[in-house]
Amino acid sequence: MPRFEASALRGYCVSVLTASGVERSCAEAVADALIDAELTGVSTHGVSRLAVYMQRMDAGVMSRENNICIVRESTSTLVVDAGNSLGAAAAKFAMERCIAKAKETGCCFASVHSSNHFGTAAYYTRLAAAQDMIGFACTNLKGKIAPFGSAEPYMGTNPISVAAPSDLPVVLDMAPSVVALGKLILAQKLGKSIPEGWALDKDGRPTTDPAAGRAGSLVPIGGAKGSGLAIMVDVLCGILSGGPYGPHLHDLYVMDEPQGVSHFLGAIDIAHFIEPAAFKSALSAMSREIKALKKADGVEEIFLPGERSGRKAEENAANGIEVPQPVYEELLELGKPYGLSL
Repeated sequence: MPRFEASALRGYCVSVLTASGVERSCAEAVADALIDAELTGVSTHGVSRLAVYMQRMDAGVMSRENNICIVRESTSTLVVDAGNSLGAAAAKFAMERCIAKAKETGCCFASVHSSNHFGTAAYYTRLAAAQDMIGFACTNLKGKIAPFGSAEPYMGTNPISVAAPSDLPVVLDMAPSVVALGKLILAQKLGKSIPEGWALDKDGRPTTDPAAGRAGSLVPIGGAKGSGLAIMVDVLCGILSGGPYGPHLHDLYVMDEPQGVSHFLGAIDIAHFIEPAAFKSALSAMSREIKALKKADGVEEIFLPGERSGRKAEENAANGIEVPQPVYEELLELGKPYGLSL
């Protein structure tokens, strides 16, 4: 597989987006989110998503312009209208303003409506953690999870992330399904099967075919527990923002309508509760204690949330990012109309 330095891959993504007419700050926000996903090993949400973003803009169902604006605001809340702009740009805008307001008020939360796919939720929560804050982010998506007891999808693979600062930030980033939809999309693109237990076909039967799984539904983690998490994310994102939810959203890969997805993000300033140094010291001590616990049979190391992705980011930053050949060829095709090469 071709390998690229993160800066080169980021620069190419920015160039493709801006050459196509995307406002530069939006292009940079999207590129940052894509490269962050690649660095942390979440390639399902990395540069392979650039193609579908371009397709949606070409189809006129996602805006190249920066239409992001605040429509309601209080001392510790924001309501942001993304204006069908690129999702990463809207989410970064909201989180940066939450961070700024949290420094004054202790915390701030934002709902963002009329948005689009924003990549990995952890990218935004780590922005808060880098400022000695606890970050929270979630987003809703087109219905792909079958509610517990159902054979057909209703809620999306609505991801949730929480990040807390430490020597190595503790970062939870999870979908309420056994796997994120991106793993099925990437498996289909690479011509691979998926493990049984990830998805159901349209008749509610287990399948190892990623295409059949995409046409059917994903399996929630922990049965009713994962189903409940997905529902509550739709409450925070769709219903609280006044936007659509579940099956009323539109699919990223169907070029018929704007997605209409919503996000809910927030930042909690630790300094309003406890000295950040004391917080980070205690969290580091907790992490060391957990990692020192007796290991279960067959386990070589106990990992904290986000630890493996943090190590992967260091490795990829040093050695470069591997891009699968089909994705590399897709990226080259995106740059051809503008005379760009990678």
